[in-house]
Amino acid sequence: MALVQLKEVSKEYEKVPILQGVNLTIEEGDVYGIIGESGSGKTTLLNMITGFLQPTDGSISYQIEATLPARDLSRELHKVKKQIGFTPQHNSFYPKLTVKENLIHFGKLYNVPEATLVSNIKNLLTFTRLFEHRNKIAEHLSEGMRRRLDIACSLIHKPKVLVLDEPTADLDSNLQKEILSLLQQANKQGVTIVIASHHLDNVEEICNKVAIVNKGNVFCHGLIDEVKKPFLRENVTITLKPGENKEQILQLIRRLPVEKIVDKGNSLVVYPNDIQQTVSGLLQMIKEQNLYLNDMDVRKPSLKEIFETITRR
Repeated sequence: MALVQLKEVSKEYEKVPILQGVNLTIEEGDVYGIIGESGSGKTTLLNMITGFLQPTDGSISYQIEATLPARDLSRELHKVKKQIGFTPQHNSFYPKLTVKENLIHFGKLYNVPEATLVSNIKNLLTFTRLFEHRNKIAEHLSEGMRRRLDIACSLIHKPKVLVLDEPTADLDSNLQKEILSLLQQANKQGVTIVIASHHLDNVEEICNKVAIVNKGNVFCHGLIDEVKKPFLRENVTITLKPGENKEQILQLIRRLPVEKIVDKGNSLVVYPNDIQQTVSGLLQMIKEQNLYLNDMDVRKPSLKEIFETITRR
């Protein structure tokens, strides 16, 4: 089911365009990544998806129930916002309140019934592994715990969509993995995730779809494999042993179905016309010529490499 739809959405500040003609569909169950350079418009896009900003043009709608018509976010914000959780880049909890007091406060903001709130708090404290720290003042928590508390506060009313702006920023690799695992668990429990991040490896790891925002436009969007497809140029990197006869190897590789060979000194990057034939031919060549190749790596471009290609244009 198409849970969130953006149609021809644009945003201007004092007649200066920030985003133009955005069309996106976020389906129920997606983990949707929004990526872009600083100033590209991705945070503005998140703020419009959550209703904090109104689009200058276009519409954003939420399909809350399959049997009911979609609700326009601008016209029915008070109804739709109950289905949205938002974790901004900077901590949004109250530092002088305890973990539990923060959850009570945000639950009451969303008018969660008392009995439901008690149950939700208990479940979230367990889910985020904050139960033992429930009576700690929030400002005394570690950075990883603070991020988990932010996520818990955003989930207190059981939203259908959780929107996060740079949830792994400034965290070490272990804490990043911890937060990503938490988001994956939330997604498995039925929460649709929308995440903006400059950690593109993280986006590629947990997202099934992505939108690349560049200079105020959504350059491309959709399933990650589909977004990658126009940029796919499989290549084989061969690392040579010191003293290996590079010219002999080059002559042999040129007999294979390759588009080009890039000489990088101690390695050769081979761009094949047919990846299977080329790899098979390379392995046969090594065997027949008794060659020693230090390493051979067959790979496709990462999301990060594709993003860098787009933003350099």
